[in-house]
Amino acid sequence: MGTTALIAVMSAVASLVLGYPVGQWLASLRRLRRLVTTVLLVPFILPAFLVGIALRPLLGDLLDNNRLSIAALIGAHVVMNAGFIAVVTAASMTPRDQSEAAALDGATAFRIRAHIQLPQQLPALGAAGLLVALYSATSFGLVQTLGQGSIRTLETEIAVAALQRLDLTTAATLALFQSILTVGFFVMAKKFGAEPTSLFGEGEEATVKSRVGRVLGLGLLAAIVWVVGGVFEKALTTGPGLWGNVVNLTGRGTRDVVNLSVVEAAGNSLRNVVVASVISLVLAWWLSRKNVGLAVLLPIGISPLVIGLGALVLSGYVPAPLASSWLVLPLVQSIFLTPLAFQIIQPASRAVSEDILDAATLDGAEGLKLWGWVELPLLIRPLLVAGALVSLGSLGEFGAASFLTYGSNQTLPLVMFRLMSRPGAENLGMAMAAASLFVVLAVAVLWLIFSSRSALTRGDSHDQQH
Repeated sequence: MGTTALIAVMSAVASLVLGYPVGQWLASLRRLRRLVTTVLLVPFILPAFLVGIALRPLLGDLLDNNRLSIAALIGAHVVMNAGFIAVVTAASMTPRDQSEAAALDGATAFRIRAHIQLPQQLPALGAAGLLVALYSATSFGLVQTLGQGSIRTLETEIAVAALQRLDLTTAATLALFQSILTVGFFVMAKKFGAEPTSLFGEGEEATVKSRVGRVLGLGLLAAIVWVVGGVFEKALTTGPGLWGNVVNLTGRGTRDVVNLSVVEAAGNSLRNVVVASVISLVLAWWLSRKNVGLAVLLPIGISPLVIGLGALVLSGYVPAPLASSWLVLPLVQSIFLTPLAFQIIQPASRAVSEDILDAATLDGAEGLKLWGWVELPLLIRPLLVAGALVSLGSLGEFGAASFLTYGSNQTLPLVMFRLMSRPGAENLGMAMAAASLFVVLAVAVLWLIFSSRSALTRGDSHDQQH
């Protein structure tokens, strides 16, 4: 438990320390802001195991040292999450008139940030830091790929107890400790006034440019390009080359090392995506209309591995057809994907004017009519954004799938991980080709998010002019 907490806290603190000045720099950009934001967020929305796959060949023998492997793990978390902190910082910038008024009164740039901006940004940064800590405490795939068995966290110990020793009592006890750790993070976040906040808002432009933020931002961008670029480099140079590796995705690797082809596994994952996305979006919309606070984020802190283990244990008490069905995995995934969708939908749902809903009710719109004719058109873009992120989360989910899928129902991440774990250039090339396609999909999702936000902003400006 100590190692898990140490990794989570240090990862969150380092991400905040690096991400905050980078966010100040990001807020000062004009023309390149969308492009820079997209690059910063790519590693954040990629599956953790995929980042580990990208880093493992780049770090090489350094991972043989236990202390260096822990440092590499924390560094990987920072690369994944510092960009997210930067985007939240830029999105929560205070109104310019406050900073300008303070500057006229003689306040320095440091005092403006420390006494005006930062206190107002603490709730957003607290929620973002909590998410980073929770993600870092539950990055089972990343620990597996970088730790190579030498890093012992709660998740790895749970997996060993349940899958190797078949000791469910010990596994359940460790799962309880992991839940206690999650509650501890939430208590800490509450003390800083953390509240759910928009993940992709548009903040004010910074009035004071940050030179330190610029240097750190360029360094972070270089690190992201280095890590993500390594995936494409391996896909291009390993085995028969990019095209050959893509063609091989219809096969099962050298000597059929996997039970099904990558294409078949992708089909299974897409099937799960549809079910998990529908359930998560409906639940998130319903929760957005309720008076719920930071507690709605609790499922994010419970490891998917733990939830998968719980579902496996409970499967003995449900009808056999359901217990053995592929539907179990998307149902479980919706538990920890709903909070992600909630983060996107809740701010937009609260922004819907009660006057509009009351007027529609007076005109006879009730229930499904009120939702379909009035509320849905106003929430369509946030729902699309949430759906895209939830779909990506389901597609790359690793922990729960390792417990709940087998045989012909295995998902894309499991097949990719198995290919990476087996010798042979063909296997590595196939895994990297699939990873490259995943990166392209992640960039497309981010572009959809920011395009939708820009369209919404233009629509609001048009309404105000009329």
